[in-house]
Amino acid sequence: MFASIRRTLALALRIVRQFVRDRRTLALLFIAPLLIMTVLNFVLGSSDSTSLTLAVVPPQGLGHDLIQQGVSKALANAKGVQVIYISADQVDAKLTSGDANAALIFPPDFATAASVGERPTVTLRLDGSNPPAAEQAKQLVTFIVASFNQAGANPGGPAAAPVALQTTYLYGGPQYTQTDALAPLFIGLFAFFFVFLLASVAFLRERSQGTLERILVSPLSRTELTLGYVLGFMLFATLQSLVILGFVIYVLRVHYAGNLWLLFLVTLALTIGGVNMGIFASAFARNELQVIQFIPLLIVPQILLGGLFFPVNTLPVVLKQLAYIMPLTWANFALKDVMLKGLGFSDIWPDLLFLVGFAILMVIVSAFSLRQERA
Repeated sequence: MFASIRRTLALALRIVRQFVRDRRTLALLFIAPLLIMTVLNFVLGSSDSTSLTLAVVPPQGLGHDLIQQGVSKALANAKGVQVIYISADQVDAKLTSGDANAALIFPPDFATAASVGERPTVTLRLDGSNPPAAEQAKQLVTFIVASFNQAGANPGGPAAAPVALQTTYLYGGPQYTQTDALAPLFIGLFAFFFVFLLASVAFLRERSQGTLERILVSPLSRTELTLGYVLGFMLFATLQSLVILGFVIYVLRVHYAGNLWLLFLVTLALTIGGVNMGIFASAFARNELQVIQFIPLLIVPQILLGGLFFPVNTLPVVLKQLAYIMPLTWANFALKDVMLKGLGFSDIWPDLLFLVGFAILMVIVSAFSLRQERA
């Protein structure tokens, strides 16, 4: 048993030494993600959402119809804005599910208070985890309130006390920026992409240089061989996860609400899957160019469908089902929930369970590819 452990650790140590001597690989693993994140931090800024869903909680009684008329009139020329009418007890549920980006809540006695000279207060409730949509909602609601004040707080009625607006947040706050919203997505993308590329190219070299063939005829068992390679690659995957998270949090000063160790756990589970997917993919390549050709097949669809550019819940049904079988999608869900919403393990465990299951599956298939080599 001790001999088995010693052989496994010796193989892992050889992988570590090999990477330490390869400066270009180390630069790809540690420096490239930091440079890209730095550039994105500067260029991300002012892109606006193309659509916004505003939930409105109208007052009771006569004011209900008047408010609907006033909101419709104020938004007559607004493009890409959808208005839904809900009850007060549905506000947080709609924001949490993503069915609405913001909620404009009128007090039940809005029309009555305005008609007797009292200054009514309406509340804008925002999902602060989407800063661009929150900023757009602020501007939109400010315009709606201004139109009410111009026509009188009771739309269609006599002039009355002006309407006051207060803003509350379900998640996040006014300090959140677009970079904060995209940072979790890029953390997952870089961690997954670079370890996949590293593992696939490095393992291809093991095959092409005959190293793997020599190891396969050694006393190492298939389990020892797989664990040795996985441990060697995983040391650098773990360090990369720590470096990326530390850089984003402490250098770029991205705001976060949740537990850092939970972020690291999600990133680590994703990178374990990425490492072993790279080992498996290398079995079907004969040179580095063929490894690169796997990127459009295995990585690009996850970038396009994983929520980086388009929210998953807005995708067509077929594409949505494809997105839900991709590990990067679940990593993005978990990282956003922890960083932007401050959710804990009890909230993200299904996402983490999927990532752990994917990692185990990739370990199995990568071990199977080594078995094929031995055969």
